[in-house]
Amino acid sequence: MSDIFANMPGSYSIPAQKKDISTAKTVQPITVKEAISASNVKEQQADSVQISTQNEEKKGPIKSIKGFIANIKKFFATTGEYLKGTVKGITSGVVAGSVVYTAGSVANFAKQRAANSAAKKAGEEAAKVVKKIPNKALAVVVGAIALGANLWTASLNATEAGSKIDHRWTGHQ
Repeated sequence: MSDIFANMPGSYSIPAQKKDISTAKTVQPITVKEAISASNVKEQQADSVQISTQNEEKKGPIKSIKGFIANIKKFFATTGEYLKGTVKGITSGVVAGSVVYTAGSVANFAKQRAANSAAKKAGEEAAKVVKKIPNKALAVVVGAIALGANLWTASLNATEAGSKIDHRWTGHQ
């Protein structure tokens, strides 16, 4: 052990231990299990917390009625927003999907026609292998994205409508 901090005021030094070679025996090393006994986890009980400072607020009859009316209004506002979002999403999904499908069909037709005309000019059989655009799958994906985007917007609108109803009927809480 070094004596670096021995000169500092208030420092304490540990007395050096004397080794007695005459009484030295071969000592078995101590394992962790012997030094610290492990506790059985199964015997311990689950932790529990009881907070006594939070008392449940009792509502009067007027606040209860206002809360009931607000909950009914929020239900219908949320349902209405989700219905509007679903209808708008399906409509825009069908339109976007049909545009993608039509554009893919036109592109596939043009590719097939160009391949056929090139094969006829060369005097060969009509080209059978033309890489087509998977317009059906793309149309379904575009329609699903449009529906999902409109449902996301409907969720935001429903949350906003519920917040406005809460603000008006139950106040700031």
